Amino acid sequence: MLKKIIFTISFVIISCLGYAQKNMNDYKYIIIPKAYEFSKSDDQYQLNSLTKFLFNKYGYDAYFVEELPDDLKSDRCLGLIAEVSNDEGSLFKTKLEIILKDCYDVVIMKSQIGESRVKDYKKAYNEALREAFETFQNLNYEYASKESVEAKPKEDKQSLTYVEVKETSKIVKTKVKPKDVTTKTAAISSNEVKQELYYAQAITNGFQLVNSEPKVVMILLDSSAKDVFIVKDKNAIVFNKEGQWIYSENNGASTIEKKLNIKF
Repeated sequence: MLKKIIFTISFVIISCLGYAQKNMNDYKYIIIPKAYEFSKSDDQYQLNSLTKFLFNKYGYDAYFVEELPDDLKSDRCLGLIAEVSNDEGSLFKTKLEIILKDCYDVVIMKSQIGESRVKDYKKAYNEALREAFETFQNLNYEYASKESVEAKPKEDKQSLTYVEVKETSKIVKTKVKPKDVTTKTAAISSNEVKQELYYAQAITNGFQLVNSEPKVVMILLDSSAKDVFIVKDKNAIVFNKEGQWIYSENNGASTIEKKLNIKF
């Protein structure tokens, strides 16, 4: 009976690790916030720097939120956001858990809980985080890029689109003007975004930005990272960089970044 129980537990653990590994391999990067929710300042006790260091040490590709590579700026869903949870209910132990979430705030993986009985906070956080990282150290992680599978269909679509544009260019000339008008309107609105002051009003799971009319111009949804918000109905985020709020949007061809004047 005992052998059956041990076998069952082992099977479940192996299955969970296999499922987690499969999910982890779908993501190219790990995004490290400047501070965690329980932190009182950016990179307190150098915990965020240690998180980035350990991920890179164990074969992952980790970046701070303000230094993302170009492809991750264009597609935030290439990366997982790292969050560290602190169990403050424990009196004599420091307990930390690493949680990885995707761009839709869905939990992809959790680490084991790292513990430390050291009284010095910096040493305790360091020790507990390293123990929690044993989960990621033991995973056989390797990013599974989809580019090789999708390369040929993409090339076919691009060449087909080019041929269609050439064949219909004479007919569609008059229809190009509305697109130019749209582009100009977008440019004007982007300038207004830079100059106008927005007031952040708290709503469920985030904030709504209101201008002086007053009119709701944007809805910011909470994310697991501190000072990083997901823009509702847009492929964009708003984050704080050195005291300045930045709006970053991927329009399909490039990443556009604009400064926002937000008053919380």
